[in-house]
Amino acid sequence: MTDQDPPPVGMDAAAAPVARRRNHASEIIVSGRIWSAVWFLAWPTALNTLIMSAYGLVNILFVGKLTNATQSFAAIGIGNQALMIQFGMVIGLSAGTAALVARFLGAEEYEDADRVMGQTLILSVIAGALTAVPLILLAAPIAHVIGAKGASGSLAAGYTSLIAWFSVPMFFLVTITSALRAAGDVRGPLVVNTGVIAVNAVLDWFLILGHGPFAQMGVHGAAIATCISRIAGMFFAFALLRGSTLKGALAYVRFDWGWCRRILNIGWPAAVQNLLWSTASAGFRCILGALPAAQVNPAQAALTVSLSVESIAFMPGIAYSIAATPLVGQNLGAGKPDRAEHSAWVAVSQAVFIMTSVALVFFFAPGWLARGFTQEAAVVPLIVSYLRIMAISEPFLALNMVLRGALQGAGDTRTPALITVGTFWIFRIPLAFLLAKTLGYGAVGAWVAMSSTTILSGILMASWFKWGTWRTLKV
Repeated sequence: MTDQDPPPVGMDAAAAPVARRRNHASEIIVSGRIWSAVWFLAWPTALNTLIMSAYGLVNILFVGKLTNATQSFAAIGIGNQALMIQFGMVIGLSAGTAALVARFLGAEEYEDADRVMGQTLILSVIAGALTAVPLILLAAPIAHVIGAKGASGSLAAGYTSLIAWFSVPMFFLVTITSALRAAGDVRGPLVVNTGVIAVNAVLDWFLILGHGPFAQMGVHGAAIATCISRIAGMFFAFALLRGSTLKGALAYVRFDWGWCRRILNIGWPAAVQNLLWSTASAGFRCILGALPAAQVNPAQAALTVSLSVESIAFMPGIAYSIAATPLVGQNLGAGKPDRAEHSAWVAVSQAVFIMTSVALVFFFAPGWLARGFTQEAAVVPLIVSYLRIMAISEPFLALNMVLRGALQGAGDTRTPALITVGTFWIFRIPLAFLLAKTLGYGAVGAWVAMSSTTILSGILMASWFKWGTWRTLKV
């Protein structure tokens, strides 16, 4: 919401310039009590991520009722892993947009914020189309490389290629809601994403299990539901944009290489970081796929279920990471670097408290959680071991996630990318191979490698945020 000053006496109202002031959200971010500002931004996003987590768990419950549940779990996990490679690109684009939007709005340079959003819409079409092509044409070999075996391979390939056809709507949904959060609007994206998840969940019930007039479609039904919900999300996002602080962006949907370059200059390291994270995660699944044949599908299924359960803990981390971006970006734009830093540490403290509390449940009641999703005798013990081992590293995951969002708000995306390279590719993958394959500890060895490198990445991210040069970075 913006305010308009009255035109000077004697000036025609239509010719008067429109002076925009900080909206209510930005005033809270740059001038309000810091603890209140953090909570103002975090709670709607936390609620949003909680709903997303609940949807993921419901989806897993639906799939768990299929007769080929283990293969279906593995297929959806591998398919989502392939799609995460593309999702890393949209997160990179969103990072460049969010950093610039937050900085410009903090400095009250509203027209520049509109220009950034306008160019982001163009880049969303280009990037969405380009990244969809390999996922459509090479879905089967990608699934095989990630670690698909037997029937799960064809299911994963079909799931991946179908969803990839609807990449551009996903790019629009993610970039628009990310920009609006950077502007301080966290309630609008909450409504949009809740609508998307509701559409997806209802369609999942009909299509995965075959209720009403629909036949049981299993994994294919899950893919169709995702495609339809992406289209709905695109329309919801544009409706939100038209009524937002950034509605002027629609007047700047004309390609401008100079502005695109500024977005990409910040966004490409974040895209590389997420690509490296996604490919490292795919490499992690490859290691599970290299285990003895009898262990492969149970390990892949256990990872898919475990990540859905763990999302209860790391989704609040995502919420505070998203909140940290405007907190740091807008305060730097307003010339308040000390407030920017203090805001980030407050966000970290709240996230660590919440994620540690959830981790205690993982540690002391993992069997109850595991058996709520599957009764497979080979899968349940692996889920139990995963939850207990990862519970130890959850506070460090909070550090990593929130401070990565804070650095994104400052426009520093290169250092987090380097930390990702170091902890994932130099440490996690070799250590997982050593423990799981060479030393014969199987999936449990892979879980240990994941947890220990999560701890390392959190320590490195905190060290850089404390002593790095992000405060004086120009965007």
